[in-house]
Amino acid sequence: MAIDPAECRTWAQQAKAAWEVAPLIELERGTPVQVGFELELYARVPTEIPPSEERQDAVEALWDRLREIAESLLPLAGADGRIEVDPFEAAARLRPETQFTPEVLLSARLFHGSDLLVPVKEGDRERLKPLEDRLHELGLKARSW
Repeated sequence: MAIDPAECRTWAQQAKAAWEVAPLIELERGTPVQVGFELELYARVPTEIPPSEERQDAVEALWDRLREIAESLLPLAGADGRIEVDPFEAAARLRPETQFTPEVLLSARLFHGSDLLVPVKEGDRERLKPLEDRLHELGLKARSW
């Protein structure tokens, strides 16, 4: 499903959607090796809705929207890129960057599709620039609002 950037910018502003990218480290024979990147997408929990089934439905809808955004980034990861999204977790996340405001978290990993343990090469970080540009275009902020 194609994402309308203008509509997504409005949604991202309302949800205070944000993103972060960090190194994905795995141990290879006891030695830490960067094999990709961790992508985290956040959206604020609608605290104006009292704790209820309605709020849970709203939280799940936020996560589904974040999943759509993450999956839409796959073409930008390159022909040999792969995005693996973790399953939904109902627990709210609290970060100092947002003054511990409850957020929904979507975690994903970006790595070479051919092998999960291929070390990151020089220049792989730069290959994420189109992906980051797309997140900005869709209205998500780096780290927080």
